[in-house]
Amino acid sequence: MPTFPHSAKLSQPSHYQRVFGDPAYKVSNHAFLLLAVPTSARSSRIGIVVAKKHIRRATRRNRIKRLVREHFRLNPFLTSLDLVVLARSAADRLDNPGVRRELVTLWQQLEQKAAP
Repeated sequence: MPTFPHSAKLSQPSHYQRVFGDPAYKVSNHAFLLLAVPTSARSSRIGIVVAKKHIRRATRRNRIKRLVREHFRLNPFLTSLDLVVLARSAADRLDNPGVRRELVTLWQQLEQKAAP
């Protein structure tokens, strides 16, 4: 099973600022908000924001981050994007299959918007 490489992560504040500053694509539902910008990198990169304000327990925040990372790893985008996933408080009330369902829907919407 391949691991999640460091090159697939938004690792610097400037990477996040670029996405938050002027997102080219925005899709959301009650549990998540996805913001993305096209990038010249060879592959897409992801940043995950799960605020303590929305999901209090660290174990639950980590579960959401783990599920989002795994979904990103298994479902790559056709176009290269810098993507930030923001979890809302509703994400905490979903079980694992529910989180996956929400992410599949958002991934499809983003894929349609970002299609070349």
